[in-house]
Amino acid sequence: MVTTIKMPQLGESVTEGTIERWLVKEGDQVAQYDPLFEVVTDKVNAEVPAEVAGTITKILVPDGETVKVGTPLAEIDDGGAVAEPAPPVAEAPALEMPAPEPVAAPEPVPAEPVAAEPVAAEPVAAEPLAMAAVPAPMAEPPGPVASPAPAEDAGPATNASIRMTPAVRRLVREHGIDVGQLSGTGAAGRVTRDDVLAFIDQGAAAPAPVAPAPAPAATAPEPEPMAVAAAPSAAPSAAPPTPATPPPAPTPVPVAAASAAPAYAAPTPMPAPVGGDTEVPLSQMRKGIAAKMTRVKQTVPHAYTVIEVDMHNVVRWREANQAGYKAREGIGISYVAAVIKAVTEGLRLHPTLNSQFAEDRIILKQAMNIGIAVAVENGLLVPVIANADQLSISGVNHRVQDLAARARISKLRLDEIQGGTFTVNNTGWFGSVSSMPIVNSPEVAILSMEAIVKRPVVVTIEGEDVITIRPMMNMTCSFDHRVLDGAQVGNFLADVRKRLEGWDPATPLG
Repeated sequence: MVTTIKMPQLGESVTEGTIERWLVKEGDQVAQYDPLFEVVTDKVNAEVPAEVAGTITKILVPDGETVKVGTPLAEIDDGGAVAEPAPPVAEAPALEMPAPEPVAAPEPVPAEPVAAEPVAAEPVAAEPLAMAAVPAPMAEPPGPVASPAPAEDAGPATNASIRMTPAVRRLVREHGIDVGQLSGTGAAGRVTRDDVLAFIDQGAAAPAPVAPAPAPAATAPEPEPMAVAAAPSAAPSAAPPTPATPPPAPTPVPVAAASAAPAYAAPTPMPAPVGGDTEVPLSQMRKGIAAKMTRVKQTVPHAYTVIEVDMHNVVRWREANQAGYKAREGIGISYVAAVIKAVTEGLRLHPTLNSQFAEDRIILKQAMNIGIAVAVENGLLVPVIANADQLSISGVNHRVQDLAARARISKLRLDEIQGGTFTVNNTGWFGSVSSMPIVNSPEVAILSMEAIVKRPVVVTIEGEDVITIRPMMNMTCSFDHRVLDGAQVGNFLADVRKRLEGWDPATPLG
């Protein structure tokens, strides 16, 4: 039986991946779970394992190719599982496999939602822009004349007939793009945000809505923006009633607003390298990061809160346990483990921070899957510690060190890069004392822990204020302002700080 290996979905908001390199070739024998190829997305480099054991009969996509989730990549022949007494059962999975392909369409829900598309679905901008599309229906009163117009003018009016998410539709309206000029690369021809941005990058003309204006509308200059309504009114010989059409003249206002909306401008071409300049092509990971970060910053309204934490007790606890723990476990104790433990306890009290934004609702996540940002060569990965709240400090510490080590050599499994609900970023390891990280959408918050630095501070000892030297650490929480407000985030950070500053030096690691 031949099994088709398809591009897996390596994250809720991931819609495509790049084959970095094949680890096998046609004719090779593989066992189940043997790595087949390395794939690169905007979130991770990972090895994809074989679903079944058998012989690689065909490789359909070469190294370096970027393909959509669900695209067939290779075929594995298991040698004809003759011993299978119930062939129908073996066929059933094969029939079900294609079904998940359309599931790639979930771009709208979490991702581009998740990442970003749903994020952008703000009804605020939709209202005025929707008005620009309403003029055509408003011209229908002139009787039967209106019916031919919609059929004739199916171009701009068929905006709704093109498959796209509300977020993408809003982006199209903001830039005044004629959807008829777009070609969708998503599942079932769906137009994705990338399709729209690529169209804009090509320097496409924005004033598409005005282009359809037919010549007959020349009767009156004012109705020009109302091209859809002007055409029908010119058809009947009842020209006198046409002057009654001017009332919809207010429409020019929304049209003007729409044309003014495109604050986005196509990047100006860069001059050719001169002298000792060197051009370095972007890696697939860098391209993915660039695309996602741009989408998130354009669609997620960021806000930030910074607090200062006295790490005196945590530092004393670590110093008291470091030697014994390292001798016993073979690894040192990371401050990240202590912070993650405090964060999970804080999330339990403030569940809204452990959620996802999904256009018209907020999804409170039951599991606390904490992502940890890991710097790798020319990129950044965010492996996930599943159910971090259920692990001991030592358990979290082991997971942090293991995931970070394997992330740097591209050995993460698929389940270790998906399902994150909150991210902790340790920028302090390279000396940073203040940073403002970008939210890892569709999550709604990310916490950045900075360097622990000894500073003079005022503390109260036995009722007296004294100046002393303490190891202090800044913490920044970046959050999605559509879901969270400063008070919610401030209360969450206050609870995290309370746990760190009140850390018991006798806290057990296990």
